[in-house]
Amino acid sequence: MAFRELIDDLLAILRAGEHDVSWTRYRSTAEVVSELEQLRERIDEDEARERLKLLCLPTGALEEIAVSNGWAPAWVHLVNGKYRADFA
Repeated sequence: MAFRELIDDLLAILRAGEHDVSWTRYRSTAEVVSELEQLRERIDEDEARERLKLLCLPTGALEEIAVSNGWAPAWVHLVNGKYRADFA
């Protein structure tokens, strides 16, 4: 499973600047980054992988952030292309 690599790719995008998170439960980009960093540390645990999958669902928090901030094409490439097998 390449969940660590997916998180790394997401963190690279999110750390590039502030993002609109108003359609999510997060109050800031830093809060999203913090959760992803924590998930990365625990990604070998089923609970962490399930949480990441939940965040990546259609209309999930990460997709909402991607769409709201203009990186939907990169998002689609990650979850439907590069890491698709990990979500099967």
